Amino acid sequence: MTLILDPGLAAAEKKDAIVKVKKLLETAKGKVEKTDEWGKKTFVYPIRKFGEGDYHFWEVSLPESGPAEIDKKMRLENEVLRYLLVRKE
Repeated sequence: MTLILDPGLAAAEKKDAIVKVKKLLETAKGKVEKTDEWGKKTFVYPIRKFGEGDYHFWEVSLPESGPAEIDKKMRLENEVLRYLLVRKE
């Protein structure tokens, strides 16, 4: 899972946003295996009027129904500009 967070978040707000997303994963019976913070990167085109975002990469394990649950809930998170969840084979 790749997350792009609002670059204007303070450190405490960023930490709260990450905790929220981790709780969403746990409610979908998922587990975060590995985390990696990539830092701020500039976008090729603006996303929600932002020119850059704070990137985070997580390896997660989920049951088959997990991605559908997460998709519904992630759309409501204002701190998350974009996210991408792909299956690793």
